[in-house]
Amino acid sequence: MVKLSIGQLKQASEILGNLAVAWFSAGIISPLLVRPKTLSELVSFVVLGLGMSVLFTLVSLSLVKGVKS
Repeated sequence: MVKLSIGQLKQASEILGNLAVAWFSAGIISPLLVRPKTLSELVSFVVLGLGMSVLFTLVSLSLVKGVKS
């Protein structure tokens, strides 16, 4: 396993946080602009967007858990 410095952990956490925001935008905001054709397509966008956003947020937080600022 690779040993990362505190600065590297914070940077990796920030990148993962940005990915969480991107998934949130893709799953929640874009359906409002694109207008999905079916209700199931809308639900798929929202569920996938929220799920991936939560996943990346949790991974991001776990990287910096216990790191003192």
